[in-house]
Amino acid sequence: MNTKELYTEDACCGCGACVVKCPKGAISIKTNEFGFTYPFIDSNHCIDCKACKKVCSFNSEKKINKYKCYAGGNQDDNLLMKSASGGIFSAIAYRFIEEGGYVCGSASFFEHGEVRVEHIILNSLENLYKLQGSKYVQSDIVNCLRRIGELMKKGFKVLFSGTPCQVEAVKSLYGRYSGTLLFTIDIICHGVPSQSFFNGYLKEYQKRKKQELTYIDFRNKKYGWGLTGIARFKNGDKETITPEKSSYYRYFLDGEIYRENCYKCPYANLNRVGDITIGDYWGVEQYNPELLNEGKLSEKKGISCLLINNNIGEKMLNEYGSQLVVYPIQISKVLIRNTQLKEPAQHSEKRQRLLKKFEDNGYGSIE
Repeated sequence: MNTKELYTEDACCGCGACVVKCPKGAISIKTNEFGFTYPFIDSNHCIDCKACKKVCSFNSEKKINKYKCYAGGNQDDNLLMKSASGGIFSAIAYRFIEEGGYVCGSASFFEHGEVRVEHIILNSLENLYKLQGSKYVQSDIVNCLRRIGELMKKGFKVLFSGTPCQVEAVKSLYGRYSGTLLFTIDIICHGVPSQSFFNGYLKEYQKRKKQELTYIDFRNKKYGWGLTGIARFKNGDKETITPEKSSYYRYFLDGEIYRENCYKCPYANLNRVGDITIGDYWGVEQYNPELLNEGKLSEKKGISCLLINNNIGEKMLNEYGSQLVVYPIQISKVLIRNTQLKEPAQHSEKRQRLLKKFEDNGYGSIE
């Protein structure tokens, strides 16, 4: 097979839209030395139709949206406490499923101490918890991209939630359904590390603890709304996870371990691709303390910022947001802590050293 890389590493988000779009099945996903995935094209089967270039989410023309900005939270405590922040996604997804729709989002699957993070599609309320919480690793969406198209061709509504580049991948493939069958939520994204790098960390962590992990929840409301999580072990033990205790968590928050393209992300601004954008409203107690006085939003339980980016987003909030309480706020206050709405993440000279050590000697060499 004569293959070549389809895009340069700084111009590919790894969404896989090109794989799904190729009419000849000439594009496959390969993993580089650092664990990041990229599309490669088989020159022997390529017919040079350029469908892959046209569907590329990372290089598509970006639209300028008008938005409304809110602070808000889910009034269903059961859903809220399983969410990383204010539970906006879970509130909308819950009503979406109740009305017969399908929801697609990221889920983590642990097996023998390793994790697989991928987008799944579900339409059962009892499984909605699988899509809640922060994963902090790149999710594979290729399989669900095909399934989303199949569902909409049958007339089913689909709500897709993911990083902006993943949302753009869905829209680049199925934009003709936007607002009728396709509804989207993008998250305020820092950047994404590779699953291989994360599994390297998990291997060393378990080696040190001499126990097998069954799950890591990076942010758990047992400790309030913040950055404290829980590691769960096969023998029933639990341990808190914090940026101070976890090197992976620290490197993630410091922006040192993302894909190359994340540092040139065209979505790290207010021209959002999702119908709705959600994230944490960090600093609410300082910038909008009056919101905490009415008792409907809780700093301990989590508060989200919410951008309504277009008429479809307005429709989603009106039709599926009955469990939410939202208050208009100034976007300037959200931007203070959510810098990814202004510019891409930056890394230091440490990034290349970390990735090189991982390539040469595994995660244990950088602990």
